[in-house]
This record gives sequence, C-alpha cells and structure tokens, in this order.
Amino acid sequence: MSKGSQSLQSLEIQIESRVRAIRIDRDWWPCQRGCDACCRHLAQPLELSPAEWERVDAAVARLPDAAQAIVEQRIDALLQQIAEQTLSSAVVCPYLDEQEGACRIYDSRPIACRTYGFFVTRDHNQYCEQIETLVHNRSDGAIVWGNAEAIRNDIERISGAPVSFELHYRNPPHVNQIPSDNGAS
Repeated sequence: MSKGSQSLQSLEIQIESRVRAIRIDRDWWPCQRGCDACCRHLAQPLELSPAEWERVDAAVARLPDAAQAIVEQRIDALLQQIAEQTLSSAVVCPYLDEQEGACRIYDSRPIACRTYGFFVTRDHNQYCEQIETLVHNRSDGAIVWGNAEAIRNDIERISGAPVSFELHYRNPPHVNQIPSDNGAS
C-alpha cells in the first residue's frame, strides 16, 4: 500500500469516527443502505483524486461481469451526456444499483460519498434536504458537523488535484484494468 493510500485510509478512519458519533445519538439518521437520494441527485459527475479513481476502478473491475457491464454502460451514457451538454440537473451515480438503493462499490466509494450528509461546507451549498428537514424538526441537540472544505484540502494534499469524471474516463486506464495473475513473469 502506497503512502498516499495509507494517508487516504487514515482520513477515512477519521471520517468514519465522525459519522459513527452522529449515528450513535441519532438512530433516525437517514444515511444508510436503501437511502440513495444523494446518489440519484448528484449536482455534477464525480470529480475525484487520482488515488480515489484508482480505487474506484479496481472496485468496478472486481464486480461480477453483469454488474460491470451495467456500470460501463452508465459511464458511457454519462460521458455522452457530458459531450452533448445534455446533463440533467440531477446526475445519477453510475455505480448505484438503483433496484437495491445501494452502491455497487460501497467499500471503495469516494470520500465525498462517505462525508455527504455528515460534513457540510461553510456556505452549506452541499447539503441533503432530507437531513436538513429532519434536523430542523427535531430537538436532539447540537450536531458537530464535519468540515467538508478541510476534507477536500486533505484529499488534495494526500493524492493530488481532483480529476473530472470526463477526463478520467476519456484518458484510460480505468474499468477492467487490474493486473492479471496468469502465472507469467
């Protein structure tokens, strides 16, 4: 594991600690398997650090062939929408299993997915309306939100500048490109 991957994993552990703290006191928190509102309503196609793209690609390559084909079709469709400038106002994540309401690459999901709903930006422009409504209507006490800008800065420091969805998938390597172990040296 590279130093960047270790640092990214360390950051994910910190994020999970914050997420766990919020969930412990709030069993009503909607972010869980089956709630895919954010996955169905991305503001734009993903923009990830190089290390995150590497991990996403490896996770997609490990999917069963049928699931991999679906993901690849969705990636191609999204690339076509980007090229034709026909993106809707709500982009559906290509890694989402819409029938299950769950991420096909959950264990390798990007940090943005891990933080959404638990970390906010100072200007609150990336916030789940469902959570906002629930928090507003409840009196469970103060929530200690994570700082999304600080996380983005940490990711860039660890892994480099974000790479857009289009740039990543127009410039391989990507899906289906994990090393094979065929015994040849």
